[in-house]
Amino acid sequence: MLKKFLLPLLVIIFSSTYALADSDKTVDDTLDTLMGKNVHGKYHDFFTKFKKSVLMSDKESISSMIAYPITVSVENKEIDIKNKKDFLKNYNKIFNKELVKTIASQKYSDLFVKDTGVMIGQYKDVWFSGICTVSDCSEFDIKIMQINN
Repeated sequence: MLKKFLLPLLVIIFSSTYALADSDKTVDDTLDTLMGKNVHGKYHDFFTKFKKSVLMSDKESISSMIAYPITVSVENKEIDIKNKKDFLKNYNKIFNKELVKTIASQKYSDLFVKDTGVMIGQYKDVWFSGICTVSDCSEFDIKIMQINN
């Protein structure tokens, strides 16, 4: 009787492990296809740094990850953030408990990726993308382009 249940259980366990491992690879492959060959590491590092910075309330670090000027949506109202000073002044309004919770629960393997950027959250909470620093885009910085809470 135990054998009857053991094999399906092992199949489920190994399938789940494979699916999770494959999910990171799927995100990596999608990023490389849409954003440029072998760029996934840079995006993965950005996501990891951003998530860690949000969890630590590292406002200075997050402020350096923003593409200024940026218009953020805070409780269905738009706020124009011109620079780092404006961002720091409005940080607590922007990064409310719900947004922090969304970012904290976001897994790399569950990021939504399209040709215009990468989305954190189910409701377009945070978008980030590459910004070319040279004319042929062979060099770029990743920045947060949109924040909605």
